Amino acid sequence: MAVSEDATVTSKGQVTIPKRIRDALDIDAGTEVEFVLEEDGTIRVRPKTPAMDRLRAVKEALSKHDVDLTKLRRASKDEWGSHFDEDEA
Repeated sequence: MAVSEDATVTSKGQVTIPKRIRDALDIDAGTEVEFVLEEDGTIRVRPKTPAMDRLRAVKEALSKHDVDLTKLRRASKDEWGSHFDEDEA
């Protein structure tokens, strides 16, 4: 269900998210939002998911597959370590 509301940008570049949109997205005072500019010029506004929640979602998705998280962490650490070693040379 699409919800459309109008808003005006202030001289400081601020926009008040209309109440119907805030309610639909469960956005309260203090909620961080993310603006996404699409290639076609449209803008999406969505509540920002905390980093730990995003990491938990990745871990959960990986747990459904045959992925060795310890091996993956070790490979990531080794790769990042070699990246920094190159910078010091």
